Amino acid sequence: MGSLRRSFSRSSTRPFLANLELFLLLLSLLSLCGGAAEGADRRKTFKVGVILDLDSSLGNQMRMAIEIACQDANNSSSGSYYMKPHYVNSRANPLRSISAAEKLIRKKVRVIIGLETWQEATLVAEIADHSQVPVISFAANHVPPTLPWQTMWPSLFSMSTDLSDQIRCIADIVGSYNRQRVTIIYEAEAYDTVYSELSNSLSVELDKIGSKIEDRVILRAFSSSPSGGKSFEERLVKLKGKASPIFIVLGLSSRASGHFLQEARKIGLFNGDSVWIFAEKPFNNLLASVEHSIISTTMEGAIGLVTHHPENRASGDFKTKFLNKLHQKHGETFNFEQSIDVRRAHDCLMTIKKVIDSSPTDDITPELLLDRLSRVRLFGLSGVIQFEKGQLTGQSKFRIVSVNGNETRELQLWSPNFGFSRSFPKKQSQRTSAFANSDTSKTDRRYSPRMVIGIPRTTPFGKFVKEEIDDATGNAMYVGFCIDIFEKARPHGLNYTFSPHEGAYEDLVDKVHDKTYDAAVGDITILANRSQYVEFTQPYIESELSMIVPAKPDSDRALIFMKPFTPTMWAASGGILIYTMLVVWFLEHPTNPEFRGSRTNQLSTALWFTFSSLFFAHRERINHNFTRIVLVIWFIVALISTQSYTASLTTMLTLQNLQPTVTTMERLRISKARVGCDAVSFVCDYLNKKLNFSKDVVIGLRNSSGYGDQLASGNIAALFLEYPYERAFLAKYCYGYVVTHENYRFGGFGFVFPKGSPLAAKFSEAILKLSESGEMKRLEDKWFPRECTMRNSTGNAPRLGLDSFWALYGFTIATSTGCLLLACLCARRSRQVHEEGSDSHGTSQDMSTS
Repeated sequence: MGSLRRSFSRSSTRPFLANLELFLLLLSLLSLCGGAAEGADRRKTFKVGVILDLDSSLGNQMRMAIEIACQDANNSSSGSYYMKPHYVNSRANPLRSISAAEKLIRKKVRVIIGLETWQEATLVAEIADHSQVPVISFAANHVPPTLPWQTMWPSLFSMSTDLSDQIRCIADIVGSYNRQRVTIIYEAEAYDTVYSELSNSLSVELDKIGSKIEDRVILRAFSSSPSGGKSFEERLVKLKGKASPIFIVLGLSSRASGHFLQEARKIGLFNGDSVWIFAEKPFNNLLASVEHSIISTTMEGAIGLVTHHPENRASGDFKTKFLNKLHQKHGETFNFEQSIDVRRAHDCLMTIKKVIDSSPTDDITPELLLDRLSRVRLFGLSGVIQFEKGQLTGQSKFRIVSVNGNETRELQLWSPNFGFSRSFPKKQSQRTSAFANSDTSKTDRRYSPRMVIGIPRTTPFGKFVKEEIDDATGNAMYVGFCIDIFEKARPHGLNYTFSPHEGAYEDLVDKVHDKTYDAAVGDITILANRSQYVEFTQPYIESELSMIVPAKPDSDRALIFMKPFTPTMWAASGGILIYTMLVVWFLEHPTNPEFRGSRTNQLSTALWFTFSSLFFAHRERINHNFTRIVLVIWFIVALISTQSYTASLTTMLTLQNLQPTVTTMERLRISKARVGCDAVSFVCDYLNKKLNFSKDVVIGLRNSSGYGDQLASGNIAALFLEYPYERAFLAKYCYGYVVTHENYRFGGFGFVFPKGSPLAAKFSEAILKLSESGEMKRLEDKWFPRECTMRNSTGNAPRLGLDSFWALYGFTIATSTGCLLLACLCARRSRQVHEEGSDSHGTSQDMSTS
């Protein structure tokens, strides 16, 4: 019995201990959960307002991405804030977005995100600016932006790049098909100007490849009413039977996507040889809103643009979470990849989390939030997230994809700097086999390290950079003075390609600064303001401002025979002639009968003799040896002087003396005469802003071949060019123009590189070597022949002055004076001898007489 009691006691104790252990375990779990809840409760709530079109499939997908981001952010142990989104359905109505923004601001949200159209974003930004609530929009801005929008809406941030790169990509695709006419389609509200601006930008890009927009089909904003569907059908019927069936869809809402595809299929627009190109937004709306069976059977082979995004572990995790969430909600297999807007929606929440976590204080003011957003940098699912003046920085790279059954197939990779990654496949006779010959199983995502070098498409006179077509290959090649220097200066093995640039030189330099081009080669002037944000090489040719004016012949030519000698030279020559005449007369008249007679007769004979000796026509005899010495030196002087005079006078008579019609720049300013300059260079602005020429008298000339005609017709009184262009001008127009310089110097021409580029120093060293070796001068003479340049002088040949003859004249005077003194000394001695002889003879007679 005792043993039974002990056994019962042990058996009853075991369940009690087990229950006690279970109770303690539950108590500890509850305490942990309570601590966790208490920790979560300790975090402050950070309210985020979300305004999306939740009636659309794409809007719902963006909401899913935001929910995933919030879950990831709140599960993170870092940070003192708990992210809480507040969703409002805008139904793609700007007025509802305004109302939603006011409601969210009253709820004390700290930031508003969403807003899929630019019209919604700007209207909400107007309201949010008063409360300093940051607004992050997923809408792309206009192309091109007229001005930085943060000057008007300081609180607005765009979680999207501008659409200019996308427009260029579409134009490149059209160019690959070699079609001259396209039709564009877009859906727009009555006051929506975004797509009209996009079509204008596309028109400009198509012009560059020789294509044009044949027709624009503008679909009214879709409504589910019968009249709305009928309007769609009527407008789409216009597209049937186009001569060049390339259709570009720029804009299409989620609501309109299904109806558009249904009507286009009914009319047969996707049949035959037509090519359909969808911009990214309408392509994403179609993939997200229309049943995949309809897309696969209707849009087979249609081309769409998809923004290229990095593939990494975080991207893979998000894709898994997103697809699971999507399948739970819709219960279908989603084979199309989520759009860039979905990824950016996720990145938007993670950006906000990074901003609030990096705040130095828990009290985040609106000013601090705006400042942190302006300086944030994050590598997200869509790439680098960084804002500059409210705009998402960086350039978009696009994957060119086509619809292939229930999925998309990548055809090409396109980037703004390098274009297509491979040769774009040509269109075949059947639409479905358009890309059958292309290897699309794998896409090479590694870009070639080839440099893209911007060059001016056209330069004045074609001397600096000129495009020529190779007859053998049909490819474009580039020649010119600048290209020759680049080829000789470039480092060995440099891999590059030239990209012609349309527009002003200032834009070309800016594109090097923003990394559109890796460098720029051409007749680009080194200026102080440009050197602030790009790197220039050593100048390879000097530059200064030249004023070219028409020349007129010198009408005052009656006294041209006086011009070979300067007035001083004439006076000195006359003085030497008179002095020589007097010396000859003094030496000859005592003994030479031809120099006797009256004083007047003596002087006239001496003058005639001296003057006629200039032409070796004298007839008088010379008796005195000293006179002969004087005349020998005089003959030498006369020979040199007459020959120099004859040569100078011949030059003046042979070459026409040209005089400028305008002599100074000041005269042009005072008279307000029209002046010309190269329209794409900085000279026009320089004349207006630095030299104070009135803006209405400065005429920008684009056709360099017409510079001479503009001057000859009097349309402009003067042409202002840089010195290298002056040489090219004078090489073309050899006569009839005069050039003057007033010492306005610039930095010369140089190549352009981004700041800090090591290539700038290498090219500078090579340019110096070319200059030292004489190769630079040889290239200058090759492209700018000097024999033609020298003919355009002002005609003011240098006159002969006393500085060229003073030594000869001095020697003549010294010789004549020496001979004169010696003659006087000899005459004096002769008289003394004669007088002494006379005295001795008289004395002897007196003695004999006595």
